[in-house]
Amino acid sequence: MSVSGIDSLLNPNEKSRIAPQKTLGQDDFLKLLTTQMQNQDPTNPVDNTKMIADMAQFSSLEAMKQLNDTVSSMSQMFKTNQAVQASVLVGKDVVVPGSKINLVSGNLPVALVDIKEPLTDVKAQIRDSNGVLVREYSWDSLPVGQGDLKWDGKDSTGNPVMQGNYILAAWGTNSEGARAAVGTLVAQKVVSVDVGSSGASLNLADGSAAALDEIQQIR
Repeated sequence: MSVSGIDSLLNPNEKSRIAPQKTLGQDDFLKLLTTQMQNQDPTNPVDNTKMIADMAQFSSLEAMKQLNDTVSSMSQMFKTNQAVQASVLVGKDVVVPGSKINLVSGNLPVALVDIKEPLTDVKAQIRDSNGVLVREYSWDSLPVGQGDLKWDGKDSTGNPVMQGNYILAAWGTNSEGARAAVGTLVAQKVVSVDVGSSGASLNLADGSAAALDEIQQIR
């Protein structure tokens, strides 16, 4: 029932001057209870206990609605702050999980391995866009943590390679003797920022996207 409907019920001889609204508020609920009590059957009065319980339930529901509105407002504010913070990264290089290395003249490439469990016989390979092996690294064992390959943009013979895209892959052997993939990290330039329902995300130069919590380094 709208406010205008309640007002008409309480004041049948005058028109409501209040614009209709879609939901009842606490004042409207109290007006309904007052009207109910004024027009109750004397032989079957309203149960006071039930009335108080109804009021408590209504107050609880209204408090929950206000809490939801507050949380939604805070969530929107958080997303806005995230977008502002992320916009500062546009044009910068960030180190994120990935395998594509963009070799550009004047910039040293960034390539790291990310070891999640102790491994033996670890290998990391860098290949060009045609799949040709350019550089290989190997270790007898590596502990948990990140390791920088410090690739200098040269092949295994020490000759500089051409500018372009290169692919990094790494693997090793775990404690059970099985081959285990190794995570890799590369640097990518941030070209823009998107703000979605889950928060801000970075659009990177290689066409991929990364969340803010995926950033390992800012260069």
